[in-house]
Amino acid sequence: MLEITWATLKRIAADQVEEIYRRALLLERINAIGPVGRRTLAASMQLSEREVRAAAESLKEEGLIVMNSSGMELSEDGLKILPEVRALCRNISGLFDLETELKRRLNIEHLSVVPGDIDFDRMVLVDLGRATAQFVADVVKENMIIAVSGGSTMNEVARAVTPAPGPVMVVPARGGFGRMAQMQADAVAGELAQRIGGDCRLMHLPEGMDQETLSKAAKLPGVRATLALMRNADVILFGVGRSDDMAQRRGLSLSMRKQLQKDGAVGEALGDFFDIHGRVVYQSPSLSSELGIGKHNSVSIVAAAGKDKKEAVLAAVRWHTPWALVVDEGLGRAMLELMDEEG
Repeated sequence: MLEITWATLKRIAADQVEEIYRRALLLERINAIGPVGRRTLAASMQLSEREVRAAAESLKEEGLIVMNSSGMELSEDGLKILPEVRALCRNISGLFDLETELKRRLNIEHLSVVPGDIDFDRMVLVDLGRATAQFVADVVKENMIIAVSGGSTMNEVARAVTPAPGPVMVVPARGGFGRMAQMQADAVAGELAQRIGGDCRLMHLPEGMDQETLSKAAKLPGVRATLALMRNADVILFGVGRSDDMAQRRGLSLSMRKQLQKDGAVGEALGDFFDIHGRVVYQSPSLSSELGIGKHNSVSIVAAAGKDKKEAVLAAVRWHTPWALVVDEGLGRAMLELMDEEG
């Protein structure tokens, strides 16, 4: 059978293809954030309320969405065709080609690019969390141990996970730092455990302590037990930060921050600061260092968003190649451009 590309269809009937794409995107976004009203949806998709209203009415007539007092939601029929809708969106927008190229260049088999750019739409983080949670569901089995770091991205992942097929244990992948309590690894681990239906062991210790104090703290019974679980984690979930941002958040001294800059540090993950080639230039005293890269056969899943993290995430992949990587479209395209510049 002759295959017709979307590029050809756009040349034949551009307006109709754009309308199909708009409706498909509408279904995706309603599924991600619904129930949702027209005004919120229009702002999220950077469309006019008139455009959203017209597309929504057509989808309602086809029985794909329902409208009630709380907003729009997908109907049962809408949920059934959602996988095909997502595939359609990826083909039209070029995300499939972007994913394929990133997989080849980074040598990562499990890689997902979510549509949109978090720099312009914060709701993209919800989609990022959902896509990462799908990878978690693909690998988690009964009696596994999951270690998860903190941060806004991991918080969205925790909120998006679905119940595991059996009992699992969840532990934080690092101690606490910064000011936002709900974004700490302990809080994220607790949320993930509740959503996935597992047990949880918390750390209750801050990072940033000197090595001697950290070593003493690690001998406390409760901390020792959690660290033992961390070392034996089957699944490790974490985000990646820019080195300058993370050095400041970790409270490193001005002289240390200048040294990191001099050493070419561009990214940080689990307490390790690394340069663009993935070489570790500094290991901060961290409970995360107990985790390292995990035990043999452990699965690491990394998620990040934002074009400003292009160097950090590329460096993190070279530091330790993850089993799965999830990025937003803005970051994915920026990483590809950076690799092109490197030659």
